[in-house]
Amino acid sequence: MNQTNRTLTFRQGANVLGALSLAIGLLFLLGEMLNLRLSADFWPLFIVVPALALFGVTLFLDEAIGTALAIVSAITTVAGLILWVQALSGYGSTWPYTWTLLFPTAIGVGLLAYGIGKKRAELRYAGWGLVKFGLALFLLFAVFFEFILGLGGFNLKFGWPLLLLSLGLLFFTLRSVDFQRYESLFAKDTTVHPK
Repeated sequence: MNQTNRTLTFRQGANVLGALSLAIGLLFLLGEMLNLRLSADFWPLFIVVPALALFGVTLFLDEAIGTALAIVSAITTVAGLILWVQALSGYGSTWPYTWTLLFPTAIGVGLLAYGIGKKRAELRYAGWGLVKFGLALFLLFAVFFEFILGLGGFNLKFGWPLLLLSLGLLFFTLRSVDFQRYESLFAKDTTVHPK
């Protein structure tokens, strides 16, 4: 990529981030002027919107940096969405199992979205596998913490059947994952070549 293209890409990214910052700032200013509770209920948008804007910028970058930034963007977006759900619901004791939505699920979302945007089938495939695995882990841990341990005070009589169903889904998900394909996707050439 030559210097002119990098300058254009940077300017496009700066324009997008600037416009989003102005729009969010105006939205919150309007909310304060109209005495709405935007800052109390929608503060995670300060995390989600810039992360989504970062993902939009990654589509203009070369794939070496774009893939990494797409993953960072997805993790930040999912973290903001989790915080938003917790802020709106008032139920914040879900972190013992919502971490699975950050790793591996959000990483998979980043790879999947970037693979779709760049038309790269191997990134889409790897991302989709991580999303399925992460959601299966989320379900398994959510059932364990909420219904077996009773973290949220839910009815425990459904805990063991739900845990067994979750385990079954996890094993079916693991059965469909091609681990050799992941290794080849993320492997780096570490051999030393003589000069």
